[in-house]
Amino acid sequence: MKAALAQLFRHEPLEEEQAEKILLSILEGTLASASVASFLTVYNMRPPTQPEFKGFVNAMKQCSRPINLQTENAVDIVGTGGDGKNTFNISTLSAVVVAAAGTRVIKHGNYSASSTCGSSNVLEYLGYKFTADEAELNRQLEEENICFLHAPLFHPLMAKVKQVRSDIGLQTIFNLMGPLVNPASPPNLVLGISQHVYLKKFEFLLQELEKNYLLLHSMDGYDEISLTGNFKIITPQQTQLLYPEAIGFKTLQPEQLEVGDSIASAAKIFSSVLNNEATEAQKNVVIVNSAFALQCCNPTKSLEECIALAAEALKNGKALQIFKKLINA
Repeated sequence: MKAALAQLFRHEPLEEEQAEKILLSILEGTLASASVASFLTVYNMRPPTQPEFKGFVNAMKQCSRPINLQTENAVDIVGTGGDGKNTFNISTLSAVVVAAAGTRVIKHGNYSASSTCGSSNVLEYLGYKFTADEAELNRQLEEENICFLHAPLFHPLMAKVKQVRSDIGLQTIFNLMGPLVNPASPPNLVLGISQHVYLKKFEFLLQELEKNYLLLHSMDGYDEISLTGNFKIITPQQTQLLYPEAIGFKTLQPEQLEVGDSIASAAKIFSSVLNNEATEAQKNVVIVNSAFALQCCNPTKSLEECIALAAEALKNGKALQIFKKLINA
């Protein structure tokens, strides 16, 4: 590790095999925490090169626990996190809405590393029971069209870096890799990216993985469609720069999406959205993210149709019904 750090401090990138080997050593817990923190901090100062990024993802996949789920046309909806915007759990709510609108979702998530409340935090608080049991997860997919894969159950070696990540308190390369290492490997991925510099890196990697993807980036730094300004959409077919009014939504203010400072406050907003009692801003940002996810998996449908499907899934209570069955199972 000392030689690798010296190489990085000289601004010399790692080869793919080097990057893979070092990350494997980190995950196996054989390196001092100070060295690990130094290594991770390098990538807070500059993005990984494409070979480094690929090597890191390869290492994560080698250490993951495989699972065989019903993935036909399923999607994962996830963000890289680390945007510092303190939003409520938009992608997790969108996952429930997409399932209610008829598209299968296998969502990979974790506790928060740097924000108030991650996907796993809010789900656990509201009563969802995490499991790695293949039969149970397939049952949830069959009956409710959705299941949640809690990352620590499928990436057990990540426990070795939990304290270091917490001590750093910022987005690390692990936030970037998480969306690419869903153990069920659904064929569709809707991925929100907070930093514009990573858009091309994810695009190239996803092309290599032969996934159908939709990359989302709000130009003011959110890792989802925030409706607070212009946003970029990248698919295998096209790149678009859009703005809220062009797709029928009002431009929002950042404070309309903020979650507060506790898991309880995040859970309150989560429940209010599903109960169709949230503010118009809160509901609309979930609807628009859900609509683009639906279109990613159902390309013959127009965006207008997908917006209507997502809105109806909230209005008619189907999303709430699905979530209640999941937590009461």
